[in-house]
Amino acid sequence: MLDQGNASQPLATIVIEWENAIDVEDKWSDRALRALEKETESYGIAHKTKLRILYLFNQNAVTAEEISNRIAAAAPKLSNLAHVEFIPTPGLTYYKLKNYGASLSQSEITIFLDSDAGPCPGWLESMIASFNDDTVQVAAGFTTLGHEDFLSRTMALIWIMYLPSEKLRTRDRYKMYVNNCAMRTEFMKKNPFPDLASFKKQCGFWQADVEKRGIKIHYAPSAMTIHAPHPGVSFLAWRAWNTGNDRDFKMYRTTTKSHIARIGLAFAWWATKLGRSTYRIIFKGHEVELPIWQRPAAIITSTAYFSVMLSGQLYSVLMKRHATIQPVMQ
Repeated sequence: MLDQGNASQPLATIVIEWENAIDVEDKWSDRALRALEKETESYGIAHKTKLRILYLFNQNAVTAEEISNRIAAAAPKLSNLAHVEFIPTPGLTYYKLKNYGASLSQSEITIFLDSDAGPCPGWLESMIASFNDDTVQVAAGFTTLGHEDFLSRTMALIWIMYLPSEKLRTRDRYKMYVNNCAMRTEFMKKNPFPDLASFKKQCGFWQADVEKRGIKIHYAPSAMTIHAPHPGVSFLAWRAWNTGNDRDFKMYRTTTKSHIARIGLAFAWWATKLGRSTYRIIFKGHEVELPIWQRPAAIITSTAYFSVMLSGQLYSVLMKRHATIQPVMQ
């Protein structure tokens, strides 16, 4: 069993970047704060312990005082329920923020959570309990996309994250999302996320390398969070383009360097994504309260999104030169 820690050495440190909180509507990051406050309170009462929470922020975009004020307004008890610290991190990108947060952790476990991802009841208990198994080095929670309007409902259906109804059947094919996962701190310090020339593929390469080495990743579906929806059409267009670039980067590194083959793979992936998204919109639209009359428009939106992604992938195939492959980890 895990030692629940003490005031000077909490059992777990929760690392949260404030980057996403700047991008999304305040109501989503406020909901995430309130949810975290409830989880911290219930876990603290049950185990008579306080955890450490590190908020990493870009001091050129926001101040510690502004974040503290947001916390005081949305989750006024959080600073008493946990050891809350604000860490300025100018110039660090998403995965570098995660690595830096882990380097500051002195707890047995480091938990990664995004500032716009709201934990559901039982999240903290389930995440930490995963490490009662001494063979577990990494625990992956379940993240689903929040929704409230046509666009966010459509994206919840076609996004890489699953719907809540699918969390148990995804056990054999889950992905680890860095917005909701935990690791033994010493393991993370020895195995940081790689510094790759891609937008959002570092965790995928990291997971593949870990699993290749026979290291067990524990899937904790009860450690569920609801991630904020994407902030508007322009953001989604930008995200689709970069995802296409990332997809080609992955194909180059893991499958083939041939331009012709990668063009073929780009169209095959586009067709697969369109087929999957169309099926989900038609047959699972009710799960996100997407009205039947809006589903044709959702299919058109899906087609537009994945076509931008295809364009980004083809641009990468034809115009980019990828660096020589380096080992992901030592």
